[in-house]
Amino acid sequence: MIYIYDLLLNYQDNGRLVEFFEWSEDDILEHIKRIPLFVVPSIDIDHFCFSNIKVDSKFLESIKGKTLFYKKKKSIFYSALFCDLNRVIAVEFSRSGEVLAKSCLLLDEEEEVIESSKGIDEVHIPYKVIDDRYPLSFLTRTEEFQKHYLLSEISSFTEEKDIDLFNYLYEEVFGYDNLSFDLKLKKLMDDISNNFDIRYRNVYNIIRLSYSKK
Repeated sequence: MIYIYDLLLNYQDNGRLVEFFEWSEDDILEHIKRIPLFVVPSIDIDHFCFSNIKVDSKFLESIKGKTLFYKKKKSIFYSALFCDLNRVIAVEFSRSGEVLAKSCLLLDEEEEVIESSKGIDEVHIPYKVIDDRYPLSFLTRTEEFQKHYLLSEISSFTEEKDIDLFNYLYEEVFGYDNLSFDLKLKKLMDDISNNFDIRYRNVYNIIRLSYSKK
């Protein structure tokens, strides 16, 4: 088995790959001493990155306990790197073979892994795609937070209590119209969910500012 040594990984268990430039000070980084490496076709990398998959039990057994930490004496039970000579992803699996967490690599470490992968034979990893409609997001990590914050805050607005602030926010996005509060609320929530852009970054700032003045 081929190993890569001395990596920093940022496993995210929410199913979203966080690129290295979005890593946060609050993230728990794992300093990996050793992790198995497999060179796979690009279609497999796409599935490992963006689909909900389950790997075969024999593959799980082959990587069991092979990933080691520097500072901890225990191992991650089932974890490996996968590379298609264009990008690299680290994946941690459950005992049943489903994906628990994923991590991108730091740019320089990814380049080193790609260079180390050249000349290594491509392998077939037995897996099945459980769901290939995994939701893709082109928002940054900060934008994802702002989006979910707005959906949570605005969904709690009531016509009696928050009508003035709500109308102000609504008109910042859509301008004035004669729709009812309920229809405006639905229109705004739907648009935040499906079309989050700079308009809503401004709305987010307005809401945060309104709370700071209370």
